[in-house]
Amino acid sequence: MKTKEFKETILYFGIVLFLSFFVFWGPLAFFKIETANLIEGTTGPKWALILYILGGFVPSFAGIFLTALLEGKPGIKNLFRSSIHIKIGLKMYLLILLIVLYYSGSLILLYTTLSGKFNYSQFWIQLPTILPLIFLGPLSEEYGWRGFALKRLLKSINSVFASLIIGLGWSLWHLPLFYMLGTSQYNFHIPFISFLISVTSSSFVYTYIYLKSNKSLFAVIILHWIWTYAMQVVGSSVIRTTLYNWLECVPSVLMGIVFILLLRKEKRF
Repeated sequence: MKTKEFKETILYFGIVLFLSFFVFWGPLAFFKIETANLIEGTTGPKWALILYILGGFVPSFAGIFLTALLEGKPGIKNLFRSSIHIKIGLKMYLLILLIVLYYSGSLILLYTTLSGKFNYSQFWIQLPTILPLIFLGPLSEEYGWRGFALKRLLKSINSVFASLIIGLGWSLWHLPLFYMLGTSQYNFHIPFISFLISVTSSSFVYTYIYLKSNKSLFAVIILHWIWTYAMQVVGSSVIRTTLYNWLECVPSVLMGIVFILLLRKEKRF
């Protein structure tokens, strides 16, 4: 194990979780200060909303800052160059689309199986929101999770364990949202354990796309972008029950298993 890269990753997780728990999201959750209620369309104090938004950019901010600190200008140039490397091949674009279609389709199937009726027109109705969504997740997170942390972990441990660590850290970073007034996690009573399983399972998918695209950050940004949009549409269109909330992680688990096998099969990974 290359301890230098591993220690740098631990430092990254420490910074991200500290800022999330104690500076941005944690205090809002602890003191029950509402930022934005997605269901009622209301907002709380402007300063709280600013903290909420800035908190979402912590993973990328931390990744960019540490890259500049540890690698200097060449590292920053390589990081941003990777995020605009659009030549990932048609097969990669199709694979990304297939992954999102499988996941969203599986959740819709789960919902209809549990006697729900899904409104497919929401995919068109909510289409205007897809452009702003590139900032809420893809750009605000991927310069950190994959651009910094995964890049270093892959020099220390194999791709499966690296994905597991990223997935757990990624999930824990979201934890304050489950206690924050107005968030979908809080309003819809989503179990954190189910969420953790879903996110950790999806981490294997992101690692595979990252490696298969020759470590293109652009590829995982595109995946994150389309995935976020699909999950927004599905998540806002279903009438949630306790059973659905707990079973929501099943499609992720099945997909995660497939991509664990793919990562193990690729000896070069």
